[in-house]
Amino acid sequence: MRVLSLALLALLAVGCGAEIGDECNSNADCGQRRFCDRASRGGYCTITPCTPNSCPENSVCVEFENEETYCMALCDTSDDCRTGYTCDQETGAAPYCRQTR
Repeated sequence: MRVLSLALLALLAVGCGAEIGDECNSNADCGQRRFCDRASRGGYCTITPCTPNSCPENSVCVEFENEETYCMALCDTSDDCRTGYTCDQETGAAPYCRQTR
């Protein structure tokens, strides 16, 4: 019974890591050194500021008009993005999931 409990805890721990672009309500939802951008619909786990090549796997550093930089989830199509987000392929940066306007 004890082994089963430990195995279950290990599985839960593996599934708890938030990715860049995941929904969030607070910074705690996003993990260490990550920020919950609550200005984005449903919250958006990110890292800010960032520099080119500093973001985690499957994300890219994007500079916005206000010169602030955020790690954003990479995508190939809008199907790769969560509901309410679209794959922006027009910015000159690598395609990333941004909030639908």
